[in-house]
Amino acid sequence: MIVLSSTQARQILDALQSANEVEVSLDLGLSQQTVRTDGPVAIMPDGQRVMREELEQIVGGPEVLYRVEDSHAWKLSRFDEKTGRFYKLRPTESWPALEISGVTMHRLVGGGPQPDVAAKLELLTPIRGRVLDTCCGLGYTAIGAARTAERVTTVEADQNVLALAALNPHSRALFDNSRIELLRGDVSELIERFDDGAFNVIIHDPPTIALAGELYSDRFYGELHRVLRAGGKLLHYTGAPGSKKRNVDLPSRVAQRLKASGFSSARKDEATACVVAVRR
Repeated sequence: MIVLSSTQARQILDALQSANEVEVSLDLGLSQQTVRTDGPVAIMPDGQRVMREELEQIVGGPEVLYRVEDSHAWKLSRFDEKTGRFYKLRPTESWPALEISGVTMHRLVGGGPQPDVAAKLELLTPIRGRVLDTCCGLGYTAIGAARTAERVTTVEADQNVLALAALNPHSRALFDNSRIELLRGDVSELIERFDDGAFNVIIHDPPTIALAGELYSDRFYGELHRVLRAGGKLLHYTGAPGSKKRNVDLPSRVAQRLKASGFSSARKDEATACVVAVRR
């Protein structure tokens, strides 16, 4: 699958002006391949022919990624008529970010999803045994945890998100890594199926309270405590919504409620906007 951002499209456009071929990444930085030129046409390694006009379209849309299929550039976006939500993959300084109805589901400060995921996982090091990743998204956290964990179970309720993940080169391991178990469904319901103490580590990176209030509930926190082994760690991303305008300290509130749910300690990590808790 060929996926391009405006950066790679610009490189190919420049080659149409001055070269017979160009070395460029067709998978968002994972590898380099040769694209040949024939007048106003770019010839991809798989034989697809992309016209100059299509490349100019990609260059003119720097806030979205494109896949090339059937010699045509298609936006990596989709609209759900049932929910009225619009989904797209947008380029960043590192891996693509997921955007839903104009709201980015990743922290972009410091370089985008890649350094953010690395910083979060560092708080849990060493990651061993079984891991629960409650909200899969594009799978970056699950993929990172699976590098050292015995098994990662990750859950995603939104099929639109998984459809985009399947088109994202940096999400391939979510579907290919045998140590990752991807469950499709609502984690607030599926969590009841897991045994007591089933996981050594839990990573809880939910959408905002407005979108998924049940994932911040006392009932759900109690379930997180139940399925985590004694001595296990929970990483809960909270962000800092309302901290400036309404003087709301959500991380502190979450830490207090986690303690009330049975966790022996819960501390804020300002750098990642997370709370790290330990099960008694």
